[in-house]
Amino acid sequence: MPANETQNSAKPRTTKKNRTNDLCVAYLQTKWRAILTTRFSYFFDKSPQSGQRMELIIDCMIKSLESLFLRFSNLKDTQFNTQVMLPDVGAYSQRMAEMLFYYRLLGMGFGDIKSKDAGPDFVATKNGETFCFEVVTPTPQDSIRELIGRSKLAPEERDLVFRERLLSVTSAIKDKLEKFEAHKSAGHVPEGAHYIIVVNDSLLLPYDQPWHGVQAELCFGDSTLPIAVDATLGSGDIDFTDILGEELSEDDGDEFQNLVMRSNYGVSINGGAPATPGDSLLRVKIRKKIPSRKSTGTVMVDIAESVGVAGIYQITLREDLMFYHSFRSGQAIMPASALISSVKNKQLVRNSIFFTSTYAKDEDLVQPLMSPARMLGYEPHDFNNQAVYDKFFKPVLEGGEFYRSPESQG
Repeated sequence: MPANETQNSAKPRTTKKNRTNDLCVAYLQTKWRAILTTRFSYFFDKSPQSGQRMELIIDCMIKSLESLFLRFSNLKDTQFNTQVMLPDVGAYSQRMAEMLFYYRLLGMGFGDIKSKDAGPDFVATKNGETFCFEVVTPTPQDSIRELIGRSKLAPEERDLVFRERLLSVTSAIKDKLEKFEAHKSAGHVPEGAHYIIVVNDSLLLPYDQPWHGVQAELCFGDSTLPIAVDATLGSGDIDFTDILGEELSEDDGDEFQNLVMRSNYGVSINGGAPATPGDSLLRVKIRKKIPSRKSTGTVMVDIAESVGVAGIYQITLREDLMFYHSFRSGQAIMPASALISSVKNKQLVRNSIFFTSTYAKDEDLVQPLMSPARMLGYEPHDFNNQAVYDKFFKPVLEGGEFYRSPESQG
């Protein structure tokens, strides 16, 4: 656990729902090792010494995950251990998302964290305010997940993936909005609490690729914004008519919003100092309604304004984060995240929840920084693998000390 994160020193109590912990931990240790070995295959293939060092790091990652699991035990519902051990990747990923989001709540400084079988996944406090968090992991069909895992797609396959991912998110949010109303009616939402729907996009990204939830980008939609923005504010395709010199012709009722495309790379001319181009201002078309998977269901645009939730929080919650958190120098790393908040409460919510990009109806939509790998013709995970190898492997291996554990290093 990072030294700068809030910690609760209370030891897990022995309760009925924790009696299967030993069996569950043994199962998860094997599962975590298989997942991490697949994702970090680059380092095993690099050299025998690199593979040995990666084994040591995975050992540390598993110990951290086990420690977190035990610490989380008092908050688990009665079905957690059973469901996290199911072979279904959706059930496993949802339960891991709950555990890893608890870790983020600690990291963001939330206190008095509570969880019960009935009601929101978490109720917690910060800055004198009470927040309710409901975590959901949109799960596409197996055929779509197989396409998501491919590096190259035909245009029609890409369109299918983008459409199905958006449907997965809108349907998941719609279900959580219905739960929100049910929780309110049952009295499970404290008076004055700010309700946040947490969208874990882990299964919308290539499952076997590393660094999602650490260095990699969030899942984005047609607008090139985080997909939860498309799902809640209605952002759609980018409008290029102005750039192409075409006459702007808008159908009656069409609505657009500014899109700021940020520059994060420098250009050097004749060996001079790199200069970063200015940001570009485009616009995106705003949908009036967004479909969900139910044949009669749609999600209205401006969810944060119209249904009483304070925000939608997209984040990638994966085991990979523990790689960086195995090193003192990497413990400040946090997952990419996007916070979509209501105009009324946006500052209050932003003051309490960490984010890497933020959105509201009354602001220009700002594209998150994209990996420079895309400009260089690399896959982002290949680019990140090389950067990690250069920082955490190469200096140690060249010194012949590959046996050193991560904890002994900065």
